[in-house]
Amino acid sequence: MPKATAKDIREDIARARAYARKNDYLRTLSCLASALKNMLTSPVFGAEKFEIYAHLDEAMRDLNKMPMIEKLFPAGLKYQRGKEKDFYLTLMRLHKKLKEAMDKARTTKQRNRYQVLDDNLIKAGKLVQAGDQLEARKLYRKISEHFQDIEGIDSDIGNRMTQFGMFQEAVEYLTKALEISMSDIRAHNALIACYEGLGETEKGLDAIQNCMRYLGVSENLYVRAAKLHLAKRDWGEVYNNAKAALDRNPLNAEASKLLKQAEPRVMAGGSAKPSGGQAKKTHDLNF
Repeated sequence: MPKATAKDIREDIARARAYARKNDYLRTLSCLASALKNMLTSPVFGAEKFEIYAHLDEAMRDLNKMPMIEKLFPAGLKYQRGKEKDFYLTLMRLHKKLKEAMDKARTTKQRNRYQVLDDNLIKAGKLVQAGDQLEARKLYRKISEHFQDIEGIDSDIGNRMTQFGMFQEAVEYLTKALEISMSDIRAHNALIACYEGLGETEKGLDAIQNCMRYLGVSENLYVRAAKLHLAKRDWGEVYNNAKAALDRNPLNAEASKLLKQAEPRVMAGGSAKPSGGQAKKTHDLNF
């Protein structure tokens, strides 16, 4: 590994001072420690050495002005020239202890934040159960806005609303969740359930198609598609989707019932023909 140059050491010190101005304790300590380590392993001499000492003195003044350092070391951290190794070890110990304390504080803060989230989701649910959907919707909106950084928050809210039968309200959150991640199976399933609950057949079929496109076909999706086509009395598609579900699971009682309903009408109608157990290509998308 090539030795550090005086320029490298000066740059480490400059970075430490920049981080100190931003109150970035860990990076400040890390850069100062790096400068001291390089002074030990790649000593410099003459004018460059005195220039580096001058820069270090300035960096130490910046370090000792940082609020947490002032609190921990009222008299300031002391650096003596010629004792770079001792001060390097001091900085590394301080870096370790500060990191542990910050990590613990971050974990506690995150845990408390998730507790606030859970408490408010429970509160919103109780409002729905008490018949106060207006206040519940307001609270769900605030939760979504305040916890937008938490992955899956809109999917979670949308699923809860779906379970409470708030289908129209849930659609907004579930659509938003899928804009972020089209691989969110819970959002897909809940969105389909919403359209089923609202009786919006075409939107439900579009939602099933989207789910198949991004997550693949499944027995459950074929059954749900067959039931939506049943609402339209589209017997050919009822047959095709029910048969596709039975191909995946011959014991699916719901698919078998749908097939028995559709088969005589398909055979008698002549306008639609069975496709040998395969649903229409629009429902069997393999990209």
